[in-house]
Amino acid sequence: MMRVLITGAAGYIGNYLVRALEKEHDLVCGDVRPLPGDSRWVPLDVTRMDQVMAATKGVDAVVHLAIASGYEGEYEDDAFNQLRFDVNVKGTWNALEAARRCGVRRFVYTSSLMVVWGYAPPTWVDADAPPRPIGAYALTKQLGEEMCRHYAQTHGLSLVCLRIPKPIDPEDTAWRKRRIRPQWLAFPDLVQAYSLALAAPHIGFEILTVVGESSRRRWDLSRIQDVLGYRPTIRLEDLGFQLGDERG
Repeated sequence: MMRVLITGAAGYIGNYLVRALEKEHDLVCGDVRPLPGDSRWVPLDVTRMDQVMAATKGVDAVVHLAIASGYEGEYEDDAFNQLRFDVNVKGTWNALEAARRCGVRRFVYTSSLMVVWGYAPPTWVDADAPPRPIGAYALTKQLGEEMCRHYAQTHGLSLVCLRIPKPIDPEDTAWRKRRIRPQWLAFPDLVQAYSLALAAPHIGFEILTVVGESSRRRWDLSRIQDVLGYRPTIRLEDLGFQLGDERG
């Protein structure tokens, strides 16, 4: 068991991940929004180094989920893009620097499949495909990956970058009322990826793609399978979910 800081713990992914990882680890739940009744919550605005340092002291690992919330994907707006760069770039630098200063053993960075969104369908996207970001959000995530690479190579941090799509809860019936995108994955498989990323030994720096298994998967999972031993366990279309367009 490790003591793990989760940034963005009150968010869409953070809420689910907290409930799953608390079975394996002692958690510190950092977010700008309180978690009512949860004594593990600490105030954490990742753009403030003092709060990031306070939250990181004494932890063994960091799962960095905090992003500028409100819009996803290719949405563009000048004011929101300023927030994206503040939170996604400056905030990631703060988290990495705090991890370095506090002697954190493992840092798991949440990147995005949109870093390689420029490979249009039906192109097969190799596990080591060079970035082709589209839009400001994807660019901030690529910059985060490069900062992670720098901290691994220069400061010796053990870093795993997970390029993820949107996860969904297969038990949530609301998702059955709409078509899902073929790259989306079930939350239990996402939890598997984070759990393995925290536990895997002998990692210096890795960028790993994790998507859902489907009849229309075009993203290579071989690297995450080799490095972490990840294997998708849920094929959403086999559970009756209808696949739509991956970009619609």
